[in-house]
Amino acid sequence: MEEKSLGKITFAEFGQCSDRSFLFGLHLCFEFHGGCSGCCDGGQYAINIGKRCDWNKVGNRDVLKVMEIINKTLKDAKVSYISELINKPVEVTFEKNRFKNFRILTEVI
Repeated sequence: MEEKSLGKITFAEFGQCSDRSFLFGLHLCFEFHGGCSGCCDGGQYAINIGKRCDWNKVGNRDVLKVMEIINKTLKDAKVSYISELINKPVEVTFEKNRFKNFRILTEVI
């Protein structure tokens, strides 16, 4: 079952995940209901660059997919830099209480 929540981006960085350094990409966190709850993307927009990474399976397709998501997100938010995503309004979709995806609320920007 899918659920959607309205909120805003509270953290937006590109690079290594601080607690999982093998993940490299876009990292986002979201806040809902005036700060009473929130979540992060769980590394969904990052790729494994660790020593155990099988680049034959990852390939350029996954890198390109992350770059396309970043480009679309920046365009939708009408910004040029990832840091400018902070406080942008979003709709976050959950499936079975787990982060699934998000979208910038372009209708209010």
